Amino acid sequence: MADRSDRSDPGVEESGSLPAPYANPWSSLAQDLRAVAADLRLRLQELWRRNREGDLSTPGFWPRDLAPLFWPLVLVLPALLLAAGVMQWQRLHPEPTPPPQVEQLTTTPLPEARLLPGQPATEPVQAPVPEPAPDSAPEPAPEPAPEPEAALPRLDPLLQFLAADDSDGLILAAEPQLSRNSVRLLVSDDWLDWPQARRQALAESWWERLEAEGFSALTIESSDQRLLARTARVGNGMILFNVEDR
Repeated sequence: MADRSDRSDPGVEESGSLPAPYANPWSSLAQDLRAVAADLRLRLQELWRRNREGDLSTPGFWPRDLAPLFWPLVLVLPALLLAAGVMQWQRLHPEPTPPPQVEQLTTTPLPEARLLPGQPATEPVQAPVPEPAPDSAPEPAPEPAPEPEAALPRLDPLLQFLAADDSDGLILAAEPQLSRNSVRLLVSDDWLDWPQARRQALAESWWERLEAEGFSALTIESSDQRLLARTARVGNGMILFNVEDR
């Protein structure tokens, strides 16, 4: 009779022969990192608490009441000394400023002009000098140009010429009309505010000055080109038109 212990139950498997469950290494790493971060936070909190309570070891010369300040100063003081040393070094050894760069232009000489193959050399062409015709009669001397007829004197400008009799500045413009040998004056609207005697005297004075310079007619118009006065066509003097007729 066979030993029953040597038989194995087919429905029962040994635990050592089962496959190990698969675990994602990245998930395990994330869990480990979170555990490490939590452990560091707890250790830092414990260190901060022990330093605040003065439980950390300090040198004998350091006052017991200032024990919480010892280790923070030990950590911060080297960083401050290093920053001060770097600033002092930069102040004593400033970086040299680079000289301004000057742009250089490279030029190449122009090639010498050469004749193309088969092109004959050309010499400068000299213009032919005309030979004098034999027994040529001398040209007659040009006749002198006739002198221009005496023109009317140019009044430049007419405003300055008539300014002596226009102390009130009534004349706005003075236009010479050489084709009719006359002068056209434009006066301001203040002309109509003056008495007729004053206007007559001014018109006569202007006409006498212009007649002495060789003009044969004078017209006085308003700023909107309405005729106010003109020289008499029969006789002498100036004719003024009524203000109501304007």
